[in-house]
Amino acid sequence: MRIPNYYQILEIGRDATAREIKRAFRKLAKRYHPDKNPERTAFAEQMFREICNAYNTLHDEKQKSDYDRTLQTIEHQRKSQEAYLDRLNRLNQNYAKLELLLHALLHHNYETGVSMYEQLQHHSQEAGREWRIDDFLSYEESRDCEFLIAEAYQKLGFSNGDETSVLERHRKIEQAMRIYESLLSAEARRPCFKHFIREVKERLKFIYLYHFSVDGYDQTCQIPLTKIRALKLSKRETAWMYKKIAEFYVELKRFPEARTVLKMAFELQPRLTGAKKICKTLNMGLFVG
Repeated sequence: MRIPNYYQILEIGRDATAREIKRAFRKLAKRYHPDKNPERTAFAEQMFREICNAYNTLHDEKQKSDYDRTLQTIEHQRKSQEAYLDRLNRLNQNYAKLELLLHALLHHNYETGVSMYEQLQHHSQEAGREWRIDDFLSYEESRDCEFLIAEAYQKLGFSNGDETSVLERHRKIEQAMRIYESLLSAEARRPCFKHFIREVKERLKFIYLYHFSVDGYDQTCQIPLTKIRALKLSKRETAWMYKKIAEFYVELKRFPEARTVLKMAFELQPRLTGAKKICKTLNMGLFVG
């Protein structure tokens, strides 16, 4: 069981007074109010919602007392899990750790698998060395393992659970994207798993489109269109993605970008279907025959 840490969300200590809680709420509410963030509305709305939930719980004495007890119980459980992972990381054979990681991923225990993967990386970094799957598995098995790790990050990133912050979900989605892209790069250098390279591209298409959507849009981490071209999709597929991106830009009221990307779609697919509505919205002539 996991719940959001309202103290962290409000950026206050556990011993904060009622006045300090209210002051922190007002400061953060002002900072993340959607009206103050017109270019990042979806992100601001989510942050504002989390801030309000935190304040509604902590400013009420009874709710705060119940929440503190629950938080202590969860933290105790978390410490027990961390103790278990710490014992696991003291094992002499990293291969045994990797086997447990694979077991968790194959049984869809995504949180456990990702936690173990990051623990392995972290401890190797502390020891001043890079942790590489290829040091323990064959090249083909290593790529399969990376695919499972990317899948776990993607599943957790797109989870609808309220217990995970927006920033943490975005981090997991970014990590999934990086691993999938690494798999494509590896496949270009040394082909070994053509049987599911199409699946990797489909997942990257989904993630790339998410980055342009209202929910995923963030000016600070927008992906370039060159990444879409690097997928080497058919002209029809690429044009369809450009049209979807143009539609997202319209939702975000970024009309110049929408026109630019839609023109790119028509350059690839002059008879692009399903574009009448967006052409009308953007006051563009219909290019379809």
